[in-house]
Parts: sequence; C-alpha cells; structure tokens
Amino acid sequence: MPAMKLRSPFMFSSAFVLLAILFASYFNVVIRTDADAAEDRFHALVALGAPSIAADHGERAISLSLKAGADANDVAALKAQVAGAQTFAKNYSRVSDLLLDALITDWGQELPPTDRLDLEDQLARAYLHQGDVEKAAAIYASFLELAGDAVALPNDTRISPVAKQYAARLTEAGDAFLRTVNHAQPREVKGATPEHILASASQLSDLGGFYATRQGHEYTAAGLLAAAYEARKRVLGGDHQDTVQLTLMLGPLYSRMGRLQDAEALYLDAFHAQERAKGANSPDLSLYIKLLAGIYERQERYTEAQALYEHMRGLFRDAFGAQRYAVNRERDRREYINRPVSQHFPVDDTYSPNDLVSAAEYFVPTAKGPNIDEMKLRLAPDHEGDALEDNLPARLAQLIALCRSESGQSISLRSGYRSFSTQRILHANNADKGTVTPAGVSEHQTGLAADINVNNRFMRQSDRAYQCFEENAFRFGFILSYPPGNDYLPTADSYEPWHWRYVGIQTAQLYREAGPYNMPQEFLAALPCYQERAASGIFPTAGEVDLCLEGRHERLADAGEPASAQPQRENQDPARILNESAKGVAKR
Repeated sequence: MPAMKLRSPFMFSSAFVLLAILFASYFNVVIRTDADAAEDRFHALVALGAPSIAADHGERAISLSLKAGADANDVAALKAQVAGAQTFAKNYSRVSDLLLDALITDWGQELPPTDRLDLEDQLARAYLHQGDVEKAAAIYASFLELAGDAVALPNDTRISPVAKQYAARLTEAGDAFLRTVNHAQPREVKGATPEHILASASQLSDLGGFYATRQGHEYTAAGLLAAAYEARKRVLGGDHQDTVQLTLMLGPLYSRMGRLQDAEALYLDAFHAQERAKGANSPDLSLYIKLLAGIYERQERYTEAQALYEHMRGLFRDAFGAQRYAVNRERDRREYINRPVSQHFPVDDTYSPNDLVSAAEYFVPTAKGPNIDEMKLRLAPDHEGDALEDNLPARLAQLIALCRSESGQSISLRSGYRSFSTQRILHANNADKGTVTPAGVSEHQTGLAADINVNNRFMRQSDRAYQCFEENAFRFGFILSYPPGNDYLPTADSYEPWHWRYVGIQTAQLYREAGPYNMPQEFLAALPCYQERAASGIFPTAGEVDLCLEGRHERLADAGEPASAQPQRENQDPARILNESAKGVAKR
C-alpha cells in the first residue's frame, strides 16, 4: 500500500499529460480539417487581441469551406474579416486579394454604404502600402464623386452623413498618399494603354485638386498633380488643354511652397501653349501672363515682369480699345454692380434689387426650379447697350455655353439671388460653421453672384470648366469672388471656386489688366482709384507700391458717390466709409 501511494501522483500526472497530448493532437487535427472549428479559432484569437496569429486560422477556414463546396458569397464576409487580420500581419498583397474577392460578390454589392466604404478604404490603403498609387487613386477618386458637395461644404447640415464620411476618408488618406508619392520627383503613371494612363492621370488630378485645398496637404497635392501633369504631357503633349489645365492647380501650389522656378517653368509652358492655340494677340493669354509676371515679381525680376505687363496692356489695347477705361462708371457704384461685399463691406439689410429676372428666361441652365428666387439674377443691363444681350443673365448664359463646349461638362446655375432673411436662415441652420456667409455680407443679396454647378455638384478647381471660367469670365463681366488665400469670410478656408460675381465687363477687364492678383475685394474697394489712373494711362509698375491699395482708405466711396465728392473723414474703417447705413450688419 505505501508503494501504491507513492506511485499514484506520478501515474495521475503522466495520464494527464498523455490526455493533454491526445487532446492537443485531436484539436490540431480538427482545426486543420474542420472549417467551422478553424473559423471559431480565428474569431477567438481575434477576440484575444492576436489578429496576426489568427490570420492563418482564418485562411484555413476559407480554404476548407471552399473545398467543402461553399461558393464565393458564402465566404465573402469571412474573407473581409481575415483581410483585417492580415493587415496587422502587414501582408498587404493578401489583404488586397481578399478584399477585392469579397467586394465583387453579391454580398459585397449589397453591403450598406458605410460598410462598403470601410472595406474600400481598407483596400485602397493596402494598394498604397504596395506602392500601387494608380489603383488606390481609382478608389479614392470614386470617393470624391460620391462625396459630392461634402467636399466643398463638409459641415453643411443639409448634406448626407454618408457623403461626409467619404469626404472625411479622403482627407485622412492624405498622409498615406504622402508616404507613397514624391512631390520633388514625380512618379511615372503606369498603365497598359495610353487610355489607361490618361484615366489614372485624371484620377490623380482630381485627388490632387482636392488636397490642394486642404491645409497641411500641399506636398500630397503636389506629388499627385505633378504625376498627372507629366503623364498628360507624355501622352497628349504640352499643348493639349488637359495638360495646360493642370498648370492652374500645380503652379499656384508650387508658388505657395516656394518652388518659384518650378512654377515659372509651368507658366512659361502654359503661356506658349495657349499662344499657339489661341493666337499671339488673344486677351485670353492675360491669365498666364499675370501668373508668370507675379512669379517674376516674387523673384525680384521686375524688368521681366514689367515687360509682360506691357505686353498684356498691348493685347488689351488692341482688343478693347485705347480708351477702354476713360469713363468712370458712377452708376455701377450706386447700383452695387461694382461695389465690394464682404464682412468688411456689408450690405444694408433692407437692400433688395428691383430688376430681378428668371435666369432661365435668358437661357441660363438652372439646377432648380426656374421660378424660385434662388434661380433669379439681376438684369443689370448696360444702359448704352442692347437690353436683350448686354446684361448679366445673357452674359452668364454665353459664358456657360462657351465653357460647356470647351469642357464637355454639364454646367448650371446652382444659386443666384438670396434675400437677407433667406441668408440669415441658411446661416443659422449651418450653426456658424463658416460654410454659409452671414446675412448682410453675402454677394447673393445683391443678385449679382452666381454659384455654379458642374455635373450636379459645386464647381471644383480640377474641372475643365473651371479653367474656362478662369480664362474667359472677365470677358463677360465676371470675377472670382473668393480666391485661394482670401480672408473675406469668417472661416479658416473661404476659397470658393464655384462663386462668380458680376461686376460689369469694363470693371472685370480692369481687374484682369491692372488689379492685384487674387484680391478682388481690395480691388473693388479701391476701384475709383484704378479707374482714374487707368483712364489717364497710368497702371501699376512691377516692383513698386500699388498706390491705389496704399491709399484705399481715402479713395473709397460710399453709396455710389465718386471719391472726389466725399469729404475727408478721419479714423474710419473702409466698411463705414463705403456704407454708413450698414453699421449694424457686420455684427450679425
């Protein structure tokens, strides 16, 4: 008996070890041969926080299920889950294969939008980890279209939450792109055919345009746009309008980044391309002349800048006449047509235009019912012109027709006139998030502003239609009210490439020829000075102080009175000098 007592613990422990070995062997055989057991093990390890280890069990579960007769739909959900585990294992090639397989099934097609968004975002990031920028760009370019107006107004309460999620994922992907693209050495866009290369270039261009408007994403934008530019240049040539279009995004971006030599090279190429396309005497060249001269001024190459300005004035003199600015349009000042409107230059809350007309009656395509107020614009006719042709809506219709023809895109009026009360309601609904202008400081109240839709969403800088507006709008009396870098609206980013303001042809021409670049409100505030000097043949000189901007406080006029009729007023800010009756509006 004593001997048995001594042997019992040893026997029991040996038996336990044997049973454990047998159970482990059985368990190992089961999870290697039974799909359900392998899947259970996968989920258990994921729950324990070991997704990298779980990935092998998930892969085994997929393989066993398919051998047992399961079809692609049966294992689609599991593939998506295993892809998540493989992400932790950094097996990105397998991640992309699994997700692509899952997404093309009926299961993938029937996912709720937010669930599908998550998987597509994961797939795009897997492509970026593999260095496949083109495939990632294709996915995120689709996000850009699905985001719609959320790209322009991310905080607008009227936009669907799903659209906002697409826009948010795009913003978050900026850093992932930055790790893959090189802004200093553009990547060569890959594709099986020239058509594939151009399709990828368009997607890179659209994404680059998106990131160019996001603070802190300049390097990402530059890398994407530079790759797109080089691809189009290689396939289409430097003179093609699709290649030139990228100049208007990449050039200003290089300028902001301090890459002035790169910006100069782009603008030179664009200028010569447009010179060959439109003729050496075309006023359309003025945009590229002004961009290039601005770069020369920043490099203190004033002689070259001045030569360009003189060339532009020669083009304008030949196209529009030597006495093009001889008449001081006081009527336009009184009737708000060429007055500044912003938080610094408010509009009286009682102001309402008395010449509103339906834009559709003048053949302007409208995005909404043609009879509502928002689809109306001021007639603002030229008294000395043809009442049916020389007015705001007729000229907008002509500009839209031109740009629709050049771009092939659908263009329409999204928003025209808004009353003070309507603007106040829109601003209140927006919860002061800065994406809707406060009442009293909106150009829409004047009936002179037109928000433009392209393909049923706000116009973007990456649109071919935008290039056409930038080149030609001044010929029809329109200017871009809120250019990049402006501080006219109470928000951190008030760039609005869709918002075009009618100021009359003469004023728009003067702004292009002599006004400060991308400073429309400052120009309009000092307009009487520019008009007086231009009528005398005096224009700003490269490298010298712009006297009209220096003396704008003394030269501002209120309610249409010319500056010479104004008594000297000390210590008054520009808004009060311009419009004494609107003191309270700026505070709203």
